[in-house]
Order: sequence, then structure tokens, then C-alpha cells
Amino acid sequence: MFKKLLVPVDLSPQSMMMVEIAAHMDRYGVEEVLIYSALDHVSKRDPLLKALDERIGEAGLGHRLITEVRKEPASAILKAADSHQATMIAMAASGKGRVKEFIVGSTSLGVIRRSKLPVLLDKFPLKASDDPQAYCEKCPPLLDRVLVTIDLSKESKTMLPFVQRLIDAGARKMTLFHVVQSSKYSMTDDKRFQEVKQKMEAYKAKLDPKDCEIDVHLHFGTTTYNILEAAREIDATLLVLGTTGKGYLRGATLGSTSEEVIKGSTKPLLLIPS
Repeated sequence: MFKKLLVPVDLSPQSMMMVEIAAHMDRYGVEEVLIYSALDHVSKRDPLLKALDERIGEAGLGHRLITEVRKEPASAILKAADSHQATMIAMAASGKGRVKEFIVGSTSLGVIRRSKLPVLLDKFPLKASDDPQAYCEKCPPLLDRVLVTIDLSKESKTMLPFVQRLIDAGARKMTLFHVVQSSKYSMTDDKRFQEVKQKMEAYKAKLDPKDCEIDVHLHFGTTTYNILEAAREIDATLLVLGTTGKGYLRGATLGSTSEEVIKGSTKPLLLIPS
């Protein structure tokens, strides 16, 4: 999953920080990073793009700089990922013109809605722009504390291989998480809680933990709030969300829960398609 990253850049500080994050991901099995720009006013001779490409080379990773002139960046990113056989798209959640912290740009959402590959979406505070390399070096390891949200739909089973790959890549701690929705069930519905607990334990049993500490966690209430609250409680370094299934991404539009989680999270997200 991490082997070959396509990193779209628009030369905003946030997109350049995503390249810096990618430069530290050899520990997870990254072998090659493709830096991709679809801006009509830059070329491979652009000093900033060349510097980003050289940074990946300094990290000891295979690297390639790809520039194109495209009017619709989301489609261009997806096409480039496919034609260059990327295994993951890694991008900043926002780009130029960001007026407040943690806003998610239309290009990012467009890629998430249509991607057949996992998408790593990272968010960076504005102050990080002062010294991107120092900020990224201080960030905790991406797979240190992973929160995996599971809705227990049939589609959630397709996430299993990806969850296992996170473990194989070196995840240290993982929390398998489900919200029992207060709009459908009562807090006193012990039968439902036991049923969910059994299903979550069965899901866990299908994983080979290796050196990863895996826990099962249940919350009761509204889905979006509790996912974000759980991420805060465990101080998650990565939030994993499926892109289909109940309450998740559907077709060309975002389900309300998924959109709220993606926009509301201050944590890096990994969006897994089915």
C-alpha cells in the first residue's frame, strides 16, 4: 500500500510539507515518491519543484518529478496515479488560498470521492509553514496510534486487507472503533451492545497482530462526534475511514458523516476505498 506514493503539489506550504512527510515514510515500506504538479505556470525547471525532488532523493527514496498542464486537478491527479501505477495518493488537505486552519479544499475532496486507491490526507497548522522540515521531524510516527473506524457493513470487510497492511507496515497500537448510534438504539440495549462486541472481536480475530497492540472500542451516540472524540481520547496519529458503507462516502458525493469527519478531524486521515 505504501510502496509507491503519488504526492500532488501546488507549491503551497501545506503541499510541500506533505513531501517532507513522504520523505520520512521509508520506515513503512515506501520505495518511490512521485511528485506531481498540474499547474500551468510551473515546469520541471521550477526551483521549488526541483528542491522537493532533491529532498526525496536525499532521503534515499526513488523519486520522479512529473509536471503537466491540466485544467481540472482532481481528474489529473487520479489519471496520473493510475498511469504511473501508484499504490497510494498522499496529499495535503488544503492548498493555496487557505483562509483558516484545517479547511479541506475542493481538489482533495474530488480526489477522495473518486479514487480507487487509498488516499492519505494530512493537515498542517499555519504556523508549521515557518519551518516545515522541523515541524515534520517533530510529528509523531504516523502509525504510532491508529484509530480504525468500522461500521460493520458488508463493505467494511473489504477494509481488512488494508488494516492488515498497516499492521505489517509497523503500526504500534491500533484501536478498532465502532459507534452504536443513539438514533437507532437505546443505551440500555444490552443485546445490541453484545452483538456489536462479538462482531468487533471477530473482526479483530481475522488480523495477525504481530507486534501491534490491538484494542476494540465502542461508543454510544452520534457517529461523527464520537469518531472525533475517540481520535482525541487516544491522541490518534492516524484516523482510518472506509469510503463506502453505512454513513460513509457514496458515489460522487460525500455522506454527511464522512464529510463531517474529514472536515472536522485535525488528525491525518487514511481513506480506504472498497
